[in-house]
Amino acid sequence: MRIAPAVELMAPERQQLTQWARGRRALARLVLRAKIVLLAAAGHDNHQIAAAVATSRQTVGL
Repeated sequence: MRIAPAVELMAPERQQLTQWARGRRALARLVLRAKIVLLAAAGHDNHQIAAAVATSRQTVGL
């Protein structure tokens, strides 16, 4: 199983991603990508991330 690369976010980056992930005005693909990055930063593997955001592991691995 492929593991998401370690992602370290600075506070402003995490704040912006969280805002996009929770926002209603952002494009759907931006919301999805923000959620993927936040989950990767939290240490989840690609399989867990894919299940959490209801997408494929291939999408997560991009």
